[in-house]
Formats: sequence, C-alpha cells, structure tokens
Amino acid sequence: MEELKYVIEDSTIAELLGVQNFSTDEAAILELVKNAYDANALNLKIIFRNNELQFVDNGIGMNEEDIKEHWMHIGKSDKKYEIVDENNKTRIQAGSKGVGRFALSRLGRSVCMKSKKQKSVGVIWKTDWNTSVLEENSAACDKGTDITIVGLREKWNKKRIENLCKYLEKTYYDTSMEIRIIADKYDKIVPVHFPKAEAGINCRSNIALQYSDGALTTTVKSDEFESSASRYCPDVDIKKFEIKTDVIKELKGTEIVELVDDDIDSVIKELGDFSANFFFNLTSSNEDKDKFMYKYLDTPQNVESGIILYRNAFSISSYEGKKDWLGLGKRSRKSPAAASHPSGAWRVRENQMAGYVLIDKKENAVLQDMANRQGLDENIYYQLFVEIILIGIKEFERYRQNIIRKINIKNQPDEQKATPVSDRVISKPSSINEFTRDEAKQLAAEIKGYKKEGKQYQKDKEAVEARYKYDIRILNVLATTGLKASSIAHEMKNDRNAIFENYNNIVDALKEYGMWDELNSVDKTRKSYKNVPYLLKNNDVVGKKLITFMDTMLEEVEKKQFEAHYQSIADILVASKQVWERDYAWLSIEILMEEDIIYQISEDILQVVFDNLLLNSVQQNDNTLKLNVTINVAEINGFLKIKYSDNGKGLDDKYKTNPRKILEVHETTRANGHGLGMWIVNNTCIMSGGEIQKIEGEGGFSIEFTIGGKL
Repeated sequence: MEELKYVIEDSTIAELLGVQNFSTDEAAILELVKNAYDANALNLKIIFRNNELQFVDNGIGMNEEDIKEHWMHIGKSDKKYEIVDENNKTRIQAGSKGVGRFALSRLGRSVCMKSKKQKSVGVIWKTDWNTSVLEENSAACDKGTDITIVGLREKWNKKRIENLCKYLEKTYYDTSMEIRIIADKYDKIVPVHFPKAEAGINCRSNIALQYSDGALTTTVKSDEFESSASRYCPDVDIKKFEIKTDVIKELKGTEIVELVDDDIDSVIKELGDFSANFFFNLTSSNEDKDKFMYKYLDTPQNVESGIILYRNAFSISSYEGKKDWLGLGKRSRKSPAAASHPSGAWRVRENQMAGYVLIDKKENAVLQDMANRQGLDENIYYQLFVEIILIGIKEFERYRQNIIRKINIKNQPDEQKATPVSDRVISKPSSINEFTRDEAKQLAAEIKGYKKEGKQYQKDKEAVEARYKYDIRILNVLATTGLKASSIAHEMKNDRNAIFENYNNIVDALKEYGMWDELNSVDKTRKSYKNVPYLLKNNDVVGKKLITFMDTMLEEVEKKQFEAHYQSIADILVASKQVWERDYAWLSIEILMEEDIIYQISEDILQVVFDNLLLNSVQQNDNTLKLNVTINVAEINGFLKIKYSDNGKGLDDKYKTNPRKILEVHETTRANGHGLGMWIVNNTCIMSGGEIQKIEGEGGFSIEFTIGGKL
C-alpha cells in the first residue's frame, strides 16, 4: 500500500493563501508586521522605494534548517504561546497557522529574503511563486531578517502610505517593537493610537470593564459635570462609579440564555476573562452646557470614535473600529430617548464611544477566527462576549442618565412670584414714561428673558416632541395589539352564551343518550387523549377563560374611561379588585384607604397602573398557592399617595442592588416577557405629575408612588 501526499503548485498556493486570503494590501502588511513581532524584533522598518517594498527587522532571524523545516512547511508553525524579548518583556505570539508568509504574494510578484540567526550562517531565499531557491549568505553579520518584495502589484503614493501608518497605529497595540515607515520625503514612527484615558482631557468619562469568571466589574471615572452639579445629586458621586455585576443573573430572560438553555454556567466558564477600556465623548451646545451643567463644550484631545478588538498585541480583522460590532447604533435607534427623558432608557451612540476590548489567545480560545481570517466566528461564545460588554456599557448609561435627570430638575419652570413690570406696559403702554431707573432695567431684563425663553421654548418643544415620539412608538405596538384583541372580542360576543353553556349541554345530552356512564368507565378514561369527560372539562376551562378575556377587553376600551372627572377612588379600585379576583381565584386583594377620597382623574390612569402591577405580581408568582396583595391609598398635598405590596417571591436577584432597573423599557427576566409593564407604570406616574418613590423586593414586592391630576 503506497502512502500518497497532495502536491500543489507554488503559484496556486500563493494565489489562494496570499492574493485571495488577504482582503487588502494593508492586511497583508500587518501579517508581515506580526511575523517580525513574533521573531522578537525590537525594531521594524517598512521601506517604500520605486517598485519595491522592504521589511527590515532585528529579530532572531532564520537559518537553513528553519527555512526548510518551517518556512517552507505550509500549515506548520514553530511558534509558542509566549516568548520573552531582549528587554525582558513577555510577548504573546500572534501567528500559529503557518500561512502568514503568503502575505508576500499579495504584495508583489517576487521576493528576496535575507536572514541571519545567531551562531548560524546567513541565508538568502528567493521566489517568483513558481520556483523557490535557497543559498548561503556568508556576508551577513547581524541577526534579523530583510525581506524585499519586487514588482509591487499596487502603487503606493504618499496618501496611501499615510493611511497605512494610521491603519498600523490602530491595529498594533504594543510598544515592545518600534515600527518605522520610510518613503520618499516620508519618515514616521507609528504612534500609539489609544492614550491613557484621562477624564476631562481626552474623554468626558472613562469606562473600564474587567470580566472574570461570571462577574463583571464596571468602573467609571468622569469629569463631565461642573462640581456645583453635586448639589442636585447628593446621593450620587458625579466623579466616579463602580459596580460588580453577576452576569448570569443579569442575563436572565435574555435570548442568549435561551440559546444555551441550561448550559449557561459552562459557557460562561469557557469564555474566559477579558477587559475593556472605553472613552465617552460628545460635543455640547452652549444651551445644553448651561442646562445640564456640563463642564466642557468639548474635551481638548478627543480620541477618534470606534471600538477595536485586540487579541493580545494585534487587532482582529473586521473589528478595527470601522464596524459597529457591538451594535451601539442599533441599540440607540431602538431606544432613542434623550438622557434627560424621565422614563425612557438613554443609549450611547456609536459616534460617542471610542476604545478597545482585550482578549487573549489562550484564555479566550473559544473566540475563534473564521476560516478566511477576516473576523471571528460569531458563535454562542461570541454572542455572550458581546452581551457581557453591553452589560457594562448599560451600567454606565444608567449612571450618567441618573445624574442628568437629577440636574434637569432645575430646568423645570418656576412659578413667577412677582408681577413683571412688562405687564404694566401691556395694560398701559404710556406707563413706561413713569418708570424709575430700576424699573427700566427690570423691563430690559424681562425682554431679554422673554427672548431667551422663546428660543428655549422651541428647543424644549422639540425635546418634548422627540420624547413623545419615543413613547408613542412603544405604546402604539401595545395599542394595536389591544385593538386587534378588542375586535376579536366584539366578533365573539354573540358566541358568549354558546361557549358558556356548551359543556353542560353536551354532558346533559350524553346522559340522555345513556352514554355518559360508559364514557366515564375505567376502559374509556385510561388514556387522557381518549378520555372524553376530561377533554370536555378542559375545553370548558378554556372556554371560561375566553369569556373572561372578552369581558375584560370589552370593559376596558370604553370611551368614558378616558374622561377626567371627580370620582371615588375606592369605587374604581373595588371594581378592579372584583375583576382580578374573578379571573384569578388564588389572588386576594386588600384595599386600605379612606372611602371618601374623591379625586379628579380619568379612570384609565388607575386602571393602567394597577392592571400592570397586578399582572406583574401574577406572572412573577404563578406557582404561588395564595397571593395576597395590599393597596394603601391616601390623598396628600393634592396627590394620591399609593403603596402597593404583595407577599410573593419579591424582586429577582439581578434587581436587588438597584430596584429601579425594573422601570427601564424592555427590562425583564422572563424569556417571553416584553419588559414594558413597569415602564408603563413609571411613565404613567410621571405623565400624571407624580413619581415612583421607593421600590423594595425582599420578603415580597412593594412599590410606593404618587399620582397627580395632570392627565
């Protein structure tokens, strides 16, 4: 039996692994930079001259054996995980596949490589991609490698060389090897792309993430706001913030957990540790600077936006800052609320973030390159990896939005206490001749104020419009779903009696025909899918639920419920209590309040708030044998002060350190949940003039809030 081996023409290999394997010339050059780095070079020169490109490094070099055993052996690599260079710095080697040398083919038609290893004779290797030859170079005296590519496939002008420098600046994340690019009238050392993050110098906020074994630590250092803003945020440090998040708890109810099913613990463990460092920046207008007490219109040394993914010293192709691989743009379009929005979730825009994520070749081995080396295989580990990074970004978004919301309170209009002198001019224009000097100054100040208010009114109007567009997008989906359900309920209204009576009518008929006793016999009820009495009873239960659904839908869309008038709060709540206890036999609602509270409000406000609270309690405690809900209501200072509590399991662990997270849009721990219920409660309270004051989740769930009469 003869053993066979593939024979492939040199030119074919060069075409497949060189010309076609690298998407750009810059990517091919980067591969040769990696080779020099892996050879422990402290210096690399990239020299352009006429129709040649030269790479000169002072690395360990190669001898005849290295050329034959490794350089000419495709798919074989002698590279280890790490090496130590002459400056005693550890380097994680970038190569491993044994095909990077074919980057030479992408760049030119022939190559002459001179290399010298210490204590070995120098060698010269030449190829035109049809024939390769090797000879001694006894003249070589220093270690290192000198590669000259002749017959470049593309022209390299000054602009393109400058762009190459910028490309290498972004793709090389280390200082142990200096890269110098030389051409006609061009000589530059590739600089470090990311400076040390300094809040107030090159970013408004620096967000550092450290992930290890299922825990994510998010640390924010900020210099975005004036120090005087602290008086509006007495319970928040506007300079720094740190939080440690349990990733498994935080991801509960998300799509990623559904995909891995019960295997989330092992997937988390296999992912490995990693870190990230982000620069947050934006440019402010003078109006916004005053309004939100920003310290700067812009920071003096902004870092170019874009997030780069580095595996040790080099970036991964397609994740070099141009591609929005974290999906920040999609997130901000899905949730376009401004940071000052009272209930919507603000999301950072892709052009507001720069920075990098660091992974390791061995530690994060499950994050694998695609076959063509042009990116990562976006497998389950990659999806989890992205989700973890977004958890950290979300913590920063909450922190910043909390500060801005508190500062924005000062921008709410105050009632004018003194009568403006301009009112006198309006009622009696000639009175201006009687003004004292101080009154004239006051009038001038009032006119300036009115002009400023006019401009601000337009800005506020646009902000309000944007806010309500955001709210309406979400509520329209729910409203449309409700209208469809209401339409179906109307169509089924005539079938109500038939559905209600069907079970009893069928049972009576079977008894009359003498079939009921036989159908209840052991032989006829052994198999559930043939057990007629059991099937009929199940249908009756489902039918009763359909009737409840119809009654609820037809009751809750009546026009009169949206009309505000003075009415008994007790009557509204008692009616709601009867409906809920009718629909859920295991639910008991206790209402504690003075029965004579009469308040001007539309019924839908209370209905929306309590229906969502009760639905939340029921869904979170659907395995509870008896769920007790208590509703306390009092009228204080023109507001309805309400405390709602249940004796269920309370808040999920992911919310216990920050209960107000449940108010965020699309926030849920249920796999099939929409995460809108508590957002609607919060939004309704705010729009009525009230607010959510307190949320607790130990020993059951409780929430305290106020409702006003604005709606």
